[in-house]
Amino acid sequence: MENPTEKILRIARSFPCLEKKLAGWNPPAFDPDKFFQMMSGASHGEWLCAMFILNVWDPDGAKLKEEWRFEFFDFAGIADSGNRRALRNWLANPEWP
Repeated sequence: MENPTEKILRIARSFPCLEKKLAGWNPPAFDPDKFFQMMSGASHGEWLCAMFILNVWDPDGAKLKEEWRFEFFDFAGIADSGNRRALRNWLANPEWP
């Protein structure tokens, strides 16, 4: 059985654009603030995928943090097929760590 860190990293890595950014990052515990910092310099599409991950990690906390806002329609308008597929797969079988 996956622990919460393994689960959120698996979900994050299902997004092709995040898989590249997270290559080799295997923290003992997922730190959302560290993850947020790692997205510095990310493209807008990468940023949106990362914000989705933060919302999955902590939906209640994301409501309180303006910088964690995930814009669904913005994502739908710019995401490539691989990243749209990752979101569709999660929506078809949502899971939280």
